[in-house]
Amino acid sequence: MSEFSRPSPTPPVKDAVVDSVVNAAPPSGDPMVAAFAGAAAQPRIDAVRRNLDLALDAWWRSGALPAPALLRDGLLLLEAGNSLDEAQRSLLLRAALAHRRGVLTALRYQSDPERTAVILAEAVAEGESPLRPDELAQLAQRDAQSADWQPALVLALQQDAAHPDPARQSRIVAALAALDAAAGRTAGQPSPVAIGPGAEEVIEGTAPTSPRPWLRFAPVLLLLGVILGIFWWQQQSARDMVQIPAGVYALASGADGSPQTVELAAFAIDAFEVTNAAYRRCVEQNACGWPTSTASATRAYYFLNPAFADYPVVFVDWANAARFCTFVGKRLPTAAEWEVGASHAPATARAYRYPWGDQFLVQAANSGALGLGDTTLVGAYRPTGDSPFGLSDMAGNVAEWTASPAEDGANANAIIVKGGSFSDEAGALAAGARAVQPADVAAAWLGFRCAAGATQP
Repeated sequence: MSEFSRPSPTPPVKDAVVDSVVNAAPPSGDPMVAAFAGAAAQPRIDAVRRNLDLALDAWWRSGALPAPALLRDGLLLLEAGNSLDEAQRSLLLRAALAHRRGVLTALRYQSDPERTAVILAEAVAEGESPLRPDELAQLAQRDAQSADWQPALVLALQQDAAHPDPARQSRIVAALAALDAAAGRTAGQPSPVAIGPGAEEVIEGTAPTSPRPWLRFAPVLLLLGVILGIFWWQQQSARDMVQIPAGVYALASGADGSPQTVELAAFAIDAFEVTNAAYRRCVEQNACGWPTSTASATRAYYFLNPAFADYPVVFVDWANAARFCTFVGKRLPTAAEWEVGASHAPATARAYRYPWGDQFLVQAANSGALGLGDTTLVGAYRPTGDSPFGLSDMAGNVAEWTASPAEDGANANAIIVKGGSFSDEAGALAAGARAVQPADVAAAWLGFRCAAGATQP
């Protein structure tokens, strides 16, 4: 029995691990829930929130997830009607999947289907104990919000199907087959009550000839995954772009700090900062110049070391950043385009101060507040630190070149830089903040991403 399970008149499922994955929340009136309700519970509620903030910091720094006790308290706090921010709720889902406890409860409190899909995809493909296909199928069947996150999860898994690790490929193919089988059930068919190692699926008293029917299709699905993977690699540059529709957008601020609106044609912008690996391809084709240093702020051989292939390229001046974008059929974004991508919330048609909202979150970006002193893997702070459009590292990690010259005219060679870096404090990470740098500057804290005219769906 899982730590949130309660005795029930219905027989328990045969597989204890699956039972713990799909277990329900404590029933209403449960004394454990009541302990987090009412004014007297406020000190306990505040303590859980503080502990979750510390756990978030630990997860960002080292990948450590909350212990089962904190997972339990966080879910009970939610069940009692209290609130947690999205980053805390996402962390609880990661912990629930890792510990195989309270997953359905954690899923109920997720508000962003795409973030949910990312977390589930990671649980399938990574970790010491990846989520099994049968467990994923049960979650897809029993979570009331699964229709929202399943399409994004399928897409995420398909995009990862060409991973070079055969074991990871196999897990992804099996997960896709399980989701397909779960979606194919007709109305009125019961969910499986016994899926696990050595257990057959029981539907209306009959069992299939194989406990894993999807295995018959695994070779075909694997071949399809490889084909899709080849196509994905060919389309990698375009896939990692986010399309922004044409419109009149409110910006966080103008150059003088006053509110401003801007009318933009449709465009697309990279979801991630340009990496060392991507820039090296341009250098190898003699289309871009070498970075002025192959080190980073604290790492020797940063540009040359394969361990940092997916970290943002640095020590690239404005001209070479523009050359790279041209090399891949794109261009640098204007300052206005960059800010819209970083701050605009399509659902509310307003601009946030930071990509994730109006309040600064230490755990949402690689900034001076964390004190890491160097770059991190691109996208390391997603989805918590992403903008509403889904752009990563628009605050922190490295500041980014734009295509826009400085408006003051004091330096004809000066360019607007946006986003702030790993060495900057909160104010410099605001979407409306800007710095001005000579175009020939190349620094350990400065990188870029590219933009283009909007691509057709």
